[in-house]
Amino acid sequence: MCSIPLAIAGLNIITTVQKYNSDKAVAQGQLKANELTRKNSDQAYLYDLQKIDGEIVSSAREKKAEEFKVTQELNKKSAQALNLNAGNPDKIIQDMAGTYDMAFLDVVRDYETDVTKLFGKEKEAYSAQQRRYNSIAPVTMPSSSGMFLQVATQAATGYQAHTTATAPKTTTG
Repeated sequence: MCSIPLAIAGLNIITTVQKYNSDKAVAQGQLKANELTRKNSDQAYLYDLQKIDGEIVSSAREKKAEEFKVTQELNKKSAQALNLNAGNPDKIIQDMAGTYDMAFLDVVRDYETDVTKLFGKEKEAYSAQQRRYNSIAPVTMPSSSGMFLQVATQAATGYQAHTTATAPKTTTG
C-alpha cells in the first residue's frame, strides 16, 4: 500500500512527459503546415505575376498590331485619294494625318489603360499573398522548462505522500 503514492506520482510524471511530447509533435506539424502554406502562397503569387506579365506582353503586341493597321489604312487612303486626283493633295494628306493622329492616340490610350489595369492586378496579387500570410496562425511550442517543473512538482508530491504513508505512527499518551 505504501507504493501507491509513488506509482501515482510515476503515472503523473509519465503523463506529463507524454503530453509535452504530443504537444511538441502537434506544434511541429503545424509549423510544417504553415511553411507549406507559405510556399504555396509564394507559388500562387509568382503564377499571378507571370500571368500578368503575359497579359502585358499581349497588350504590347496588340498595340503594335493596331498601330500597324492604322498606318496601313492611312497609306491606303492616301494612295487612293492621290490616285483619284481628288482635290488638293496637301489638304488630303493633312485630313488623313489628323484622322491617323486620332486613331493613334486611341490606340495609345487603350494600351495605357490596359497597362494601368494590369499594374492594379499586380497590387491585388501582392495583397492576396499578404492576406494568405496573415491568415497563418502563429505556433507556440510547449515549454520544456514548464514540463520539467511539473515533473519535479509531481515527484516531490509523490515522495512526500510516500514518506507520509510509510512514516512510523506514534501515539501520544
